[in-house]
Amino acid sequence: MENYTLKDFTLQTLRTDAIDRTIQFKKWHKQAKQNNHQVFWTKAYGAVKPEMTIEDPSTGLKRKVISFVSNDYLGMSQRPETIQAGIQALQTYGTGACAAPSIGGYLDIHQELEKEIADFTGQEDALVFSSGFGVNVGVLNALLGKEDIAFIDSQVHSSVLDGLRGTNTKNIGHNNPEYLEFILQNERSKYKTAMVIIDGIYSQDGDIAPLPEIVTLCKKYNALIYMDDAHGIGVFGKNGRGIAEYFNLLGQVDIITGTLSKAFGAVGGFVACSKDMADYLRLHANTTVFSSSLTPQVTCSVLKALELIKTDKSILQKLWDNVNYFRKRLLEEGFDIKQSVAAIFPIMIRDPYKTYEVARLLKERNIYAMSIVFPAVVNKDSRIRVSLIASHEKEHLEALITALSEIDKELHIK
Repeated sequence: MENYTLKDFTLQTLRTDAIDRTIQFKKWHKQAKQNNHQVFWTKAYGAVKPEMTIEDPSTGLKRKVISFVSNDYLGMSQRPETIQAGIQALQTYGTGACAAPSIGGYLDIHQELEKEIADFTGQEDALVFSSGFGVNVGVLNALLGKEDIAFIDSQVHSSVLDGLRGTNTKNIGHNNPEYLEFILQNERSKYKTAMVIIDGIYSQDGDIAPLPEIVTLCKKYNALIYMDDAHGIGVFGKNGRGIAEYFNLLGQVDIITGTLSKAFGAVGGFVACSKDMADYLRLHANTTVFSSSLTPQVTCSVLKALELIKTDKSILQKLWDNVNYFRKRLLEEGFDIKQSVAAIFPIMIRDPYKTYEVARLLKERNIYAMSIVFPAVVNKDSRIRVSLIASHEKEHLEALITALSEIDKELHIK
C-alpha cells in the first residue's frame, strides 16, 4: 500500500476543488488509523504537564504518560502563584473584557503588563495581543507594503509568512550572515523599508540566531531588525530576558515579538518596540484592533509569572539543569539532535512514516512526544520533537532515553 504524507494533499499537490480535496484527504486518515499513527489532536484529560493523561487513539481508553509536548518552559501554568493571580483577576474583572482594546477593552492590567514587558525586553513600549500567532500577522501587515521588502530566515515561524503576504520577500537561507550581506548589498536600495526577520531560537531545530552579526549588518545597510523571540524570552540570558540579553544586545533590536504561551505559561503574545511604533500599531495592527482583549485571568497570571522570573532564579536554573543533562545523555547514546542549544530537542528520524512509528512506539511505552513532519518541516527532516520544562525530573528524562534506545534496536533511528 502507498504511504501517504501530508504533502500529498496540499493545494499545490492535489490540484482539485476544495470539496474533492477534503474527500481525498480521507486516504491519509484511513492510513493513520490502520497504522495507529493518529498523533495529532490527541485528547488530554487535565493539565498538560510532565505526567498527564491522554486518550489512546487505538483503544479510546485513557493512558497515563510522561509528556514532552509542552512549551511551558518554566512550569508557570501549574504554579500556585500564577493560578491564584488568575483567580483573583476573574473575581475582580470577570471572565473577559469582551471588547477590542481600541474601543473599550483596554484594562489597567493590560497597560501594566505592557509596561512590564517593555522593561523586561529592553524596549520603550509594548503591546499585548490575544494571540501569539496574531502578533506577527498584525504587526507585519501594518508595517510592510508593496514598496518594502522583508529578508527572511528560511526557518521563521508560519505566522511571519502569513504577515508578509502584502509585501516583497527574499529568503536569506538559515543563519547565514554572509549571504544576508550579499542580499542587502544588491537589494536594499530598491525599497523604502528593508526589514530582516529572524527567530531568536528556532522552534524546530532549537538553534540560535547569530544576532550580533545581524545587528551589525542591519546598522550598516539601514535595515530594521525584527526578532520573534517566542522560544528565547524567559529562557535565555542571565535574567531570562531573551536572546538580546544573551548576546548583551538589549535595546539593539528594533522589534521583538513573542508569545505568552511558553515561558509565561498562558496564551497570547506581544510586540516590544519604540514608543512611536507602538502608538502606530495600536491603531493599525488589525489582529489587535479588531480582536477582543487578552482575558483578565491570562493578563494577571502573566504578570505574576514575570514577577517570579525576575525574583526566583532557581526556576530558570532547574530548566537549564534538565536541558544540559538531557543533551549530554542524548549525545552519549548517539542520537542526532542537529545544533540544538535550547530546551527544544529534534530527535532526527528523516522519514515521515518511520517518525510516526517512533511516536507510536513511544506511546506504547507511555511516553508522549510529537512527530514533526511536513508541513512543519520537509519530509527528509522529519523528527520527534522533545520539549523540556523546569518541572521535568531526571527520571522522566531517563525514561525517554531508555525508550528511544529500545526503539532504535527495532527501527535503527540513530
